[in-house]
Amino acid sequence: MNLSCLLCYQASPTPVCHWCEDDMFFFEPSLHGSNLLQFGPVAGHVKHSHYDALSVLGLHTWPMSSLVHQLKFTHSLTAGKVLSNWFVHKKRQCTLSVPHVLLPVPISAWRLATRHYNQATLLCESISRELDIPINPSWAKRKGLSVQHHLSKTARAENASRVFALSEQCLDNEIRAQNRTDKRDFTVAIVDDVLTTGVTVNTLSKRLKQRYPRIRIQVWAAAFTPPPKSSLLQKG
Repeated sequence: MNLSCLLCYQASPTPVCHWCEDDMFFFEPSLHGSNLLQFGPVAGHVKHSHYDALSVLGLHTWPMSSLVHQLKFTHSLTAGKVLSNWFVHKKRQCTLSVPHVLLPVPISAWRLATRHYNQATLLCESISRELDIPINPSWAKRKGLSVQHHLSKTARAENASRVFALSEQCLDNEIRAQNRTDKRDFTVAIVDDVLTTGVTVNTLSKRLKQRYPRIRIQVWAAAFTPPPKSSLLQKG
């Protein structure tokens, strides 16, 4: 069967050809560290007062941004599979502790009805299969119809505080089961497709730590949107 690259449309035996993959900016644990909250060009731009570690696949610049766009807006499950496979490959080089459960960032009921899937949940499902980490897709909910990409950082924070809430059960069952079998600190990974200001995941992390003060929270994202004058853009 003849296949073509999702990005350049040239013939390719893989969904993304090796030329386009070579153009990607990937965060490398050996170069940038396993926890990007300790890497200034990322940590200095994202709000992170309530989560403990950050792991990101790469920069939300072309060509990775095209894959994210295809996943979110053209229903390309193949693009999501490519991103999750790359993420899993990078995670195998990471020194962060393995979380007990993956938590996809929720989308609104209206968005779910029109898109028919939550892109963060799709990423979680692929990562879960490869790393054998369970998913809790109903841990939190998002109310209303508002979107955040056009808002300022301050407006994002105000909006996130209104629209996100934990579910009634949230992590109760997972923590109860873990306490019987595993004495490590309970660790979760909040998973999203794009991290821009960090406000959404920080708000969700705050909610979690208010209810479960002893848990540790990692944030996993496919892509990070750098500010316009970021040194990462010069390196990428």
